[in-house]
Amino acid sequence: MYSLKITIRRLLRDKVFLLLSTLGLVIGISCFIILFIHVSNEKSFDKHFDGHENIYRVISAAEFGKDSPWARSLGIVHSASSEIPEIELASQFIHCPIGTIKIGDNSFHQNDILWVNDTFIEMFEVKSKVGDLSELEKPNTVFISEDFARKHFGDQNPIGQIIKFEAGQYKKNIGDYEIRGIVKNTHPKTHLKYELLASQKGNMQKSFEKTLPSLKTLWAYHYFKLQKGASPELVAKKLGAFWDKSSLKQEGGPKEFDFSLFPMDDIHLKSDFRFELRESSSKINISLFIIISFIILLVSLLNFTNLTIAKLIKRSKELGLKKSIGANRWQIITQILNEVLIVCILAIGISLLFIQVVNPFINQLFDIDFKIYYHEPIIYWTILAVIGLCLTITILFIAVFFLSRNSTIDILAQRNNFSGSYVLKSLLVGQVSIVIVLISGTVLVNKQIDFVLNKPLGFNKENVVVLHMKDLAKDAGSFTNELRRQSQITEVGMAYQYFGYPTQTLLLEDLGIEGTAELVFANYDYLKTMNVKLIKNWINPTADTVRGMVINNHLYKRLMEKHGSIEALNAYQQMQSSQRGQKDNRITKFVGVAEDFNYNSVHENIGDFVFLLDEARNRARFAHIRLNEGSLHAGMNAIKRVWNEYYPNQEMEYFFMDEKIAQQYKAETILSRILFVFSGIGILLSILGISALSLFISQQRTKEIGIRKVNGAKVSEILAMLNKDFIKWVAIAFVIATPISYYAMDKWLENFAYKTNLSWWIFALAGVLALGIALLTVSWQSWRAATRNPVVALRYE
Repeated sequence: MYSLKITIRRLLRDKVFLLLSTLGLVIGISCFIILFIHVSNEKSFDKHFDGHENIYRVISAAEFGKDSPWARSLGIVHSASSEIPEIELASQFIHCPIGTIKIGDNSFHQNDILWVNDTFIEMFEVKSKVGDLSELEKPNTVFISEDFARKHFGDQNPIGQIIKFEAGQYKKNIGDYEIRGIVKNTHPKTHLKYELLASQKGNMQKSFEKTLPSLKTLWAYHYFKLQKGASPELVAKKLGAFWDKSSLKQEGGPKEFDFSLFPMDDIHLKSDFRFELRESSSKINISLFIIISFIILLVSLLNFTNLTIAKLIKRSKELGLKKSIGANRWQIITQILNEVLIVCILAIGISLLFIQVVNPFINQLFDIDFKIYYHEPIIYWTILAVIGLCLTITILFIAVFFLSRNSTIDILAQRNNFSGSYVLKSLLVGQVSIVIVLISGTVLVNKQIDFVLNKPLGFNKENVVVLHMKDLAKDAGSFTNELRRQSQITEVGMAYQYFGYPTQTLLLEDLGIEGTAELVFANYDYLKTMNVKLIKNWINPTADTVRGMVINNHLYKRLMEKHGSIEALNAYQQMQSSQRGQKDNRITKFVGVAEDFNYNSVHENIGDFVFLLDEARNRARFAHIRLNEGSLHAGMNAIKRVWNEYYPNQEMEYFFMDEKIAQQYKAETILSRILFVFSGIGILLSILGISALSLFISQQRTKEIGIRKVNGAKVSEILAMLNKDFIKWVAIAFVIATPISYYAMDKWLENFAYKTNLSWWIFALAGVLALGIALLTVSWQSWRAATRNPVVALRYE
């Protein structure tokens, strides 16, 4: 206790050092904990399930669709599971991301509806709060989540209430379901998310028992829990063998499917399939966050070590006296480590309090779900690791660099000089290299994000409002006609999907080529609303209704390579139709060719695409409305007025197309913000470190500077002398940092199908800025040393 009091008094004696060292550590440790714990949270998704390492999602990709596989798989997978002994549990379920339900007289959209079986309950450890989960095996029963019960029933008892399922993703008028219980909310760290768990028996029984196993459609999700030690590759081969023997393979549609098992542990960070159950973090470079977190922590610890060494030099007489009266090296090190330990613990405590205060701001700024789970051991291991790393670095620098190379007499006489030490110069090179890497990385990420967001997409996303039409039974024609009469509105079009929404799939074998095309149901006004340009237009301008296919230029070129002309293609279709005994009126005609466009994000290359145009009611799922520029507020008021007139009992749900497109690049936006903020912090810490090093070195050369001034040296000459070495070491840092930056950024750009140039000026700019930062920092310390009175400088030594 006495030793502790002495250590605390010694620290409080130099309050400026305590403040600076603690502040630097708080900044570094806070950034490290935020990034490292966030990464740990992301990596721990689905790890709480028992036997999680043996749970896999089944993927069945058609041979021509391997480039964009679905998270859903063939229904025959569930039939095959009973004949594969390596499978312990097999779960098949349907997920509806957004459906329409009705409670009483209130009809509304509902997210995350699942139709599940008993193996889902067991595999994913669903916990009941009220009711017996075995009731889900009864027809037309449903369990609701805690949040759903609180939101829609409040303090009322929901058991026995009826939920009417008006529409799922692909099915309407599913029927009534009775609430039989309440389940606990989904775990925050799982790729599964559900608000309603409905029974597969009853209204949906035919779909699960007859429809799914007999169709080549990917409607359901399939998960296997394998026996311990079972090979997922072997199970995938057995699925393929089952498929090869099935009669379904020989029916119309794709014949070859590639079956694989994707580990559940990797879904959140490595899966980017279509129809994911929950938005994954596969596009966010988690490893980059880890690198940044360790860089910031390392910089802050090096700065702390620099300050500690500078303070020890001032205390060199005290340390020399202790060595002269018998204190050995480890006793002195222990004394110093006690001081370091107290500062570290103080900094960690302040960091944890600071993180709790800024937690809401972090989540809002970076659009992440950051939270420290204090019941998990990772946080305590992280704290111990920070303390251990801090003590280790301090031991290395003090024991090896300060005490071992200097005798007691040298320390007492203060004859030691560290300004020429390669250790210090290596620290300087490291600090500047970090600055160059962080600056170049930040510039490139922002350059790529700007390139992505401003790249011509082949359509106009600006000033477009999209309404979700809930009641497809009504004819939307009169509604859209009334919208067109509004002066603030230029165009109104209808489509079953919007840009970026999962499409249908069209087999291209009927057109004489292999593969599939993405298919969107729409009307012709939709193309005009979105400014999709037609490079070939065969539409009859006198026709009341436009029916036919508009294909993109990518598909048109493939078809022309095969058939040579559109006439030959039409003849091929007629021949195929006659061979099947179909009438000519069942042939869908080509009415136009559109310029290539990015339906999905620029992460993906442009592929084959088809708009199937008609005026049928099923096209009226999403109404796309283009507003006049500058009339957003008035236009929205006009749309709401017309909506309330035609759909008075329905809430108007809408979004802006440009915002929806921007969500496709959410991962890059998050990365840009995190990189910008934490790189700025890392650069600031590096500046402090460079400043500390330059102060340290200039203090070591105080006597030399005084002698030079007495002999007539000018201030400018002394500044040039002191800065010359720093410029050399900055140049070395540039040579080291540039290839590292180039390699890291080139790897990151591989995530994009369309990417900006990795320009030379990025590295030149980073080098110039790093040189400027170093020279400004060093020159300030050099100027102070050069302008000091030489008499005082010599007395100082």
